[in-house]
Amino acid sequence: HADGIIITGPITENMAVALEDAYLSIPDPKIIILAGTCAISGGLFQTSDTIKRDFLDKHEIDLYIPGCPVHPLTIINGILNYIGN
Repeated sequence: HADGIIITGPITENMAVALEDAYLSIPDPKIIILAGTCAISGGLFQTSDTIKRDFLDKHEIDLYIPGCPVHPLTIINGILNYIGN
């Protein structure tokens, strides 16, 4: 099983349902992490008609990790700082 989900890119129309299904498959308590500019704000794709940010509006995001691209050590440090608080 998984304890959370890390979103690393923009949520497109064709992935929105799969993302919601994956989220619902995770037992409580769960964590949602957005890693990277495209996941956080949509990045270069933010004005695209195929971007669906409903998931982000509906669920509480626990951790934002900036970067483009995000360095793997930044992800590890972000998670360690989050669970340490």
